[in-house]
Amino acid sequence: MRDYILTQAASVDRTFTFPALNRIVANWRKRRQLRQLEQLDDHVLMDIGLTRDELIRVQRSPLGVDPLTELLGAKPATRGLRHK
Repeated sequence: MRDYILTQAASVDRTFTFPALNRIVANWRKRRQLRQLEQLDDHVLMDIGLTRDELIRVQRSPLGVDPLTELLGAKPATRGLRHK
């Protein structure tokens, strides 16, 4: 399944004239959406499983890097679980 997804992603990149530019624009749009999340209260962000510092950190990554992949990849498995 993983190979299929990677192949599909590579073929989608080839359909655009400038795949690198397409990726940069897509990453820029994702950063714009993450900026909107920053306007939420800390309690709401905590319910979602994010912190304001994480949002700021991924927005500062280079434009060639997908901020959502960085954000989801940095999350530990036990994140968001509350201990009793």
